[in-house]
Amino acid sequence: MSSAYSQARHMFLAIEGDVASADEAILLCGHALESAGCVTSDFADECIKRELDYPTGLPTDIPVALPHCQSDAILRSTLCYLRLRNKVKFYRMDDDEDWILTRHVFNLAILPGNHLEFLSKTISLLQNQDVMRQLEVMDIEMVPAFLAQQFEC
Repeated sequence: MSSAYSQARHMFLAIEGDVASADEAILLCGHALESAGCVTSDFADECIKRELDYPTGLPTDIPVALPHCQSDAILRSTLCYLRLRNKVKFYRMDDDEDWILTRHVFNLAILPGNHLEFLSKTISLLQNQDVMRQLEVMDIEMVPAFLAQQFEC
């Protein structure tokens, strides 16, 4: 199941799924992003490649992963939120020999010029435990508009 919300500058997607690995989670997000016309077919592979060198697992109170890349495969700035039914392992951003288990993947596809601002807003959102608790239980169809509202704050 998936849902989308579009603003002038950004698009927000939300999907649910079952995967067995971080790579599969990124591929699932990449497929949703490609289907929405936000990225080309190369995007997911580029995120997976970047994840090997620069892991994105964040050991916040509710652990999350933030895969992303800077790429010509990005056609529109978009955040794809994947809520997993089971937890998967992502290596940590701050210690690439340790890992987290998460059900929350925020795959960012950001055009040049917006990358640092969008990444900063996303990290602030992920550190807000009230927002994360709401994302855990909210109907997936409501998530894109909710995320867009959080980014406007």
